[in-house]
Amino acid sequence: MGNDSRRKAAALRQREIRSKVFPTLATEKTPRFVADVMLGRLAKWLRIAGFDVLYSNNYTDDELVEISQKDGRILLSRDTRLLIRKSVQRFIFLESEKIGDQVKQILSATKVVELPALLRRCVNCNEVLVEIPREQVRDSVPSYVYETQFRFKSCPSCQKVYWAGTHRQSVVLTFEKILNNLRSESR
Repeated sequence: MGNDSRRKAAALRQREIRSKVFPTLATEKTPRFVADVMLGRLAKWLRIAGFDVLYSNNYTDDELVEISQKDGRILLSRDTRLLIRKSVQRFIFLESEKIGDQVKQILSATKVVELPALLRRCVNCNEVLVEIPREQVRDSVPSYVYETQFRFKSCPSCQKVYWAGTHRQSVVLTFEKILNNLRSESR
């Protein structure tokens, strides 16, 4: 199959996907997602925003569909072959390759105007973080971090330790910008 015929087939699948889109994605206050193998960075950004996002680069297409159906999760994908399946009901076809555009599209499609719990989920394993006494992290963090930070959180699953580092403000500003753009577009 040549490049032209591949592009035509992909365009046909995209049209079929767009005709399948259901307007019921905004029924939940805080939607839950499952992301396909191509969307690892997006899964991390959504977790940073506080969303419950299942992701593994080992999920097969069948597993993604099953998780979506069984758990009532919205399937996130750029894979047109996956999304044209009849069994795929609740999904968002991500049209952009840019993370910011993808987050904006998801928030818009689900009608989310406030983030559920910014910086309260583990970016690695999706668990909700718990406060941990400062004394318990003395040997787990760099000495400068221990000396300058007073609040720490830990993942109950993978034990990763988090604190409000220098990147925190830029993450907050990124999400504020996305939300402000969505609010201004909806006026």
